[in-house]
Amino acid sequence: MSQIKKLTSARWAASSLLAGLWFAGQVQAQVLPTIDCKPNSVAQLNTGQTSAGDPATDLNWKFQYLRTYSGSDPANWGAFGDAKLVTTPTASWSSTPANSSTAKWIGMDAFGSQPYTDGSNFGNIDGLFQVQFNLASTVSLGSFQPSMTYSADNSVVDIFINGKSQLARGAGTWGLPQAGGTNQFNYNGFGTGRWLTIASMASPDWQPGANTLTVYVKSSPYFMGFAAAISGTNACAPNVAPTAVPAISGATQVGSTMTGTYTYADTESDVEDPAGTTYKFVTSPNASIASSGDGTTVASGSTGGAAASTSYTLQAADADMYLYYCVTPAAKTGTSPGTETCSAASGKIIAPPKPPAQPANVPTLGEWALVGMAALLALLGIAAIRRQSV
Repeated sequence: MSQIKKLTSARWAASSLLAGLWFAGQVQAQVLPTIDCKPNSVAQLNTGQTSAGDPATDLNWKFQYLRTYSGSDPANWGAFGDAKLVTTPTASWSSTPANSSTAKWIGMDAFGSQPYTDGSNFGNIDGLFQVQFNLASTVSLGSFQPSMTYSADNSVVDIFINGKSQLARGAGTWGLPQAGGTNQFNYNGFGTGRWLTIASMASPDWQPGANTLTVYVKSSPYFMGFAAAISGTNACAPNVAPTAVPAISGATQVGSTMTGTYTYADTESDVEDPAGTTYKFVTSPNASIASSGDGTTVASGSTGGAAASTSYTLQAADADMYLYYCVTPAAKTGTSPGTETCSAASGKIIAPPKPPAQPANVPTLGEWALVGMAALLALLGIAAIRRQSV
């Protein structure tokens, strides 16, 4: 019994240890590198970086090979496993992409020899290399465009961002000379001087937070490998602040309501911040102004976004002035706010017309005054008659 208990305890301890190691590995796998556009930030995505816990495994990149040819539909992809550093590359492989000292070859195992499947794949190998990372909230999606210098045995035929084919956006969009060709499985993308560079991986498919970059490689047997050096030189191009083009409409008469509207635009497609975009209605005796500071602000606040409009009712003090609608646009990401822009001047504001002159009042007599007047006239008449009879 004691032996059984000892054995059971040992097995339980071993199981607990393995479970702990598995859990620790899972926790570590969930920690994604974050790209924040600071120097060397994007270089975290270079192939061949290893963790202290397993120097044979790539820290960030994963790999899977497709057991039967399934094309580029992500719906047919399976689970990704660890990508290994190729410790004994075949002699025909170049050292690393562009002789990079920070990028190394990776594959399914540590020796470059990869399993392959006969049949529908005809002995050739389709493989996917994938890296996941976070984009910091300070990074503008429209300006995120890193470059990638890579080598592949044999060829890279497509690249996916968050599961979406970039080749499908236009053949050769990213300069993949192997894509669509007849020599995809035998293209020499691995020899010295055969590395290629994608100068700008700009795409509308980048998204805030977690992102996935998947490289689709085709190879003839018996080797499959991939190596990439990713540069941050162009990863975050200077972000341009948003712009607004305001306009004003309405009858320019005291008491009337004027309406301000504007269009919003951003070079990198950074979404407008409706609460952050502000407006000012400004009056000035001048027929043009450069900014709201050149006049008197009579109303201000948040626009609520370009889909909304704001209004102002002209006051008596605005007579003989021009009215302007000035807008300062704001974006939720990227450079913000933009520069204030004012509309063209409204027509000169006019005072309300004076009311028409009222006719002079004619004096009138009340009821008793008329009775008194009648009695007086009667007495005067009687007196006149008496004088005539004398």
